[in-house]
Amino acid sequence: MSHIRPFRGVLYNPEKIKDIAEVVTEPYDVINSSQQAAYYKLSPYNIIRLILGRHYPDDNIKSNEYTRAREYLRDWLKRDILRRDGKESIYIYTQTFSHNNKMRTRTGFFVLLKIEDFAKNTVLPHENTKSSAVQDRMKLLEVTGANLSPIFALFSEPEGKISKLLNQEKKAQRPYITIKKDNITHRIWRISQRKKIAAIQRQLLKRQIFIADGHHRYEAALNYKLKMQKKKRAGVSSAPFNYVMAYLVSAKDPGLTILPTHRVIKLAPGFNVDEIISKLKKAFIVYKFSSREELFSYMASEAHSACVFGAYFGKKRFYGLKLKDAKLTRELDVNVLHSVIVEEILNISPFQGDICYTREAEEAIGLVDADKNQAAFFLRPLRVAQVKKTAAAGRKMPHKSTYFYPKALTGLVINKLK
Repeated sequence: MSHIRPFRGVLYNPEKIKDIAEVVTEPYDVINSSQQAAYYKLSPYNIIRLILGRHYPDDNIKSNEYTRAREYLRDWLKRDILRRDGKESIYIYTQTFSHNNKMRTRTGFFVLLKIEDFAKNTVLPHENTKSSAVQDRMKLLEVTGANLSPIFALFSEPEGKISKLLNQEKKAQRPYITIKKDNITHRIWRISQRKKIAAIQRQLLKRQIFIADGHHRYEAALNYKLKMQKKKRAGVSSAPFNYVMAYLVSAKDPGLTILPTHRVIKLAPGFNVDEIISKLKKAFIVYKFSSREELFSYMASEAHSACVFGAYFGKKRFYGLKLKDAKLTRELDVNVLHSVIVEEILNISPFQGDICYTREAEEAIGLVDADKNQAAFFLRPLRVAQVKKTAAAGRKMPHKSTYFYPKALTGLVINKLK
């Protein structure tokens, strides 16, 4: 059973922050060092200082990125830069954006979701995680006592009652926040009426929750919950540590968009492309193309075929790969890419640091052409139904298998546990 509750969100005070777009960011795990520096310069109150603080050579156990995040949070609350709402609410959140030359709007809501162990089959993951990233997010949660970024998750609603209620609320009131960032319009509304909140709670009670983005943050919150229960020798269900801030979206929402995340790989010195192609031909039908356009045209033409990839080895060497083994064609593209190509043929561990990820095909090609990496593999986007099916079956995809676009912004709403 999925339990949710409203909360008194911590939001930037529009009387002190005139342009909210200057203080919010994408999730921490898609921000590179140059973007981090840009956010630091954009505003002294940018949320980057909390979610991805700078490291300094003299950092120690008493002064580090986590303790500085705690002090920034305390200071901004004290100075009314951040303000805690007076009423418990659910926060409707929409993002309006262009994809494939069509305007779309994704609608969801921020809420507190009861943290459940995955074995209970209530909250389901679909991706593998890295223990170091989980530990990092747990440390930040422990020190700040706050959910700074939401878990992005999906729920099923065959009758669409929640979506109908959210749309009615959007029409009935003006948004509390409206900002435009990177050509995406973000809007926030509040639902504070107890009857309406109770209606949403009833609809979600028997629904499974599928994590779309934020696996590391969810595991960190789960570990923190277990630690706090042990420390207090009790698991009071209403205790703040039993809940985590989540951004919930209907799996049928017309704005749900998944982009592929391509793999760019650093191969061992002295690698031989011809030898790799020869190995690939044992498992795949291999087609050679002279341009990116030809390759992606081929991949699009194989939209209904299983296990089709693109590959690039520099010097205009593009290849289309189609799996031969009928037994494996029921597997997801990304699983076959990692098990057959990355781990078996290239002999690379997924977490050993020789793989970087990008959703931009041109960036992947550029990284290979610049000789920083030697191979790029291109994936087709997954469908929402595939993500749900994988999670419901208790299976996991490799790290960064899905890129739900656009990312939910960090800093629009914060959940303070303490």
